[in-house]
Amino acid sequence: MAKKKDGTSCVDIIKSLFTKYPISDEMKPHEIIKFYYEKYQTEFPNNNSVNGTIFENLLLIVFTRAGISPIYYQAKMALVPNVDFDMVLYNRKTPVAISAKTSLRERWKQADIESMALKYVHRKAKCYLLTLSKAEVATRRKEENSYVGIDEFVIANEPEFDAWLEEVKTIAFRESESIDLIENAVVAKRDATKLKEILGIEF
Repeated sequence: MAKKKDGTSCVDIIKSLFTKYPISDEMKPHEIIKFYYEKYQTEFPNNNSVNGTIFENLLLIVFTRAGISPIYYQAKMALVPNVDFDMVLYNRKTPVAISAKTSLRERWKQADIESMALKYVHRKAKCYLLTLSKAEVATRRKEENSYVGIDEFVIANEPEFDAWLEEVKTIAFRESESIDLIENAVVAKRDATKLKEILGIEF
């Protein structure tokens, strides 16, 4: 778990934000990401080693709130060596791999290579890169031939994220049949009760 220089963990930051600003049932998924990430930016010092983990935790909350379970976090897929996926949603026919990046810069290229590696083994896998960088996504969309493995770039703090989430929810996710199929997940299964217990918040 990443920590700020003063020792505050990402979980502490999330708990602080959701305690100070209780979530509204009326908030749409992209609004949750936008609101809480902006509050994090204004109320805590910028820290590149923490930013991504805060974004990932907000995505976990949104996915869980949407009823998506189980979520394999920081997981390895069997026969895909040297790749840690930020999140994996398992379906035997169509596993979904998610890369979460607050900004893209050149890191999308690594995500694309990892997506190609996954699809070499799991042919019908879907690979998505979720980000907060609208400008960088616009650039990538103008150059569709520049990436091969990534199915879609999704801006998580824009309404398009809500539509993407509804599409993902149509896939029936389940626990993997084999413990060896998805390896080394930091948290193997995230459901609403467990996530609330871990973060100590209501959502």
